Amino acid sequence: MAVHREIFTMENNDRVPLSGHSSQGRSFARRMKLQGISIVASVALPIVAAYIVFYTGTGLPNSTLNQGELLQPPVNLSRMPFIQGEEEVSLIEKDTPKWRYLILSDMTCDKECERLLYTSRQVHIRLGEKANRVERLLVTGEPLTADETEKLRQEHPRLKVLQLNRESLRTLQEQTAHQNIADTRAVLIDQQGFAMMAYDNHHSGNQWLKDIKRLLKYSYEQ
Repeated sequence: MAVHREIFTMENNDRVPLSGHSSQGRSFARRMKLQGISIVASVALPIVAAYIVFYTGTGLPNSTLNQGELLQPPVNLSRMPFIQGEEEVSLIEKDTPKWRYLILSDMTCDKECERLLYTSRQVHIRLGEKANRVERLLVTGEPLTADETEKLRQEHPRLKVLQLNRESLRTLQEQTAHQNIADTRAVLIDQQGFAMMAYDNHHSGNQWLKDIKRLLKYSYEQ
């Protein structure tokens, strides 16, 4: 009997370390899982927070960080029937997501419109290596003359000129209107085609630049 008790005790003692290793393994796996979640959260949460702040203004004091005027809610322009030349084109290019400044005037581009074009060009230049992530668009309600087209080509070689019919142009003007912004304005459009912020000639190029740099920092690039 003594022999049997000794064998039984040895067998039980042999089992204890195995149980301890299993418990330690589960504890280690849990710690590694929590560490992985915390790493992902530390990267994703600032990006999500930045978008929430810019799109809703949530969490900002009365003196917000944005320099332009937020359009609330943002306006989806991805299905607007823009025309380039004689073809209808989409505002969004899925393969090359970009932020866009849409310069919106009346039927043609007057002096106020030209000032906005100048500001947008200077901002585009000052973005340096990030300039390829931003596009500038001029929207008119009727075709430009040959002289107007040539002038824009020389002064704004990276500018795209789009056209809308009168009804669509009026709709666009109404949807992007803001009580603090003039009718001739620049509308900032995100990578998904939502108009989210507006500027006019009371805003300096530095104000435009602060906003777009912040947005580029927290948005993805392909």
